[in-house]
Amino acid sequence: MKCPNCGNRTSVEIDIHSEGFSAEESPVKECGECGLVWRIRLVSGKPEIDIIKPGK
Repeated sequence: MKCPNCGNRTSVEIDIHSEGFSAEESPVKECGECGLVWRIRLVSGKPEIDIIKPGK
């Protein structure tokens, strides 16, 4: 998946399940280049990027 911050395609999937933060349908990703942590979730049937930690 392409990073929404820097456009790099190097990402790492993070397994975070506390507080229902991550789910199988919207896994949390971290960019290996800029460090952005995000997930894509569906809001009213449309994909939305949810930034968890800003990148550099």
